[in-house]
Amino acid sequence: MAPRRPSDYRTLASLSRINLLHELLQHGPQTVTELVEATGLHHNTAREHLHRLIDAGFVESEPVPTSTKGRPKLRYRTTQGPESPARQSRLRAAEIRTALIRKFLPVEDITAERSPAARQLDSLDDHMEQCGFTAEIAVDYLHMTMHDCPFSELARNNPQVCEVHLVLLTNAVDDADGPLRVRELHPFSGPRTCTVDMEHPPAVEH
Repeated sequence: MAPRRPSDYRTLASLSRINLLHELLQHGPQTVTELVEATGLHHNTAREHLHRLIDAGFVESEPVPTSTKGRPKLRYRTTQGPESPARQSRLRAAEIRTALIRKFLPVEDITAERSPAARQLDSLDDHMEQCGFTAEIAVDYLHMTMHDCPFSELARNNPQVCEVHLVLLTNAVDDADGPLRVRELHPFSGPRTCTVDMEHPPAVEH
């Protein structure tokens, strides 16, 4: 999957689109009628925002099976959810890459390959840059400080903005296939900062 462009993330600088994405993340695939009822948006407005989210790669659609003739209704789902086919495809690609590295690189070259945790931090850094954040990651890899959030005015009175971003942060780390996990996002932890807690679960012994 190609890296997102900054313009893709600017798609989220709209409370209506955030609300649609948040609803799909919280309650799973829905038709535009169901989304209209949940968000209070006008039908045409919701459809337009969904098209923008699809163009930016945050949402996908599928026809609802029906036995009647005519154009079927569409059901919308987020590409960020754990059951999303797009997300499953990204995770499989990361797993295949790791398996190929372990199988075909000589042992001495595997140690030279960037560690899984480092690749996860690269993915996280790319995400932050594309969103327009300046961020610092602690040397222990367990804390990240984000400065001057470009969505701060939108997020101040709308906690769902940060809830959606937490999912995106989690996916940026998980998609790189490594040991780090995003644990918690602390919005407005300082005057112009937010912080993210991560964890490095102990390896499972077999």
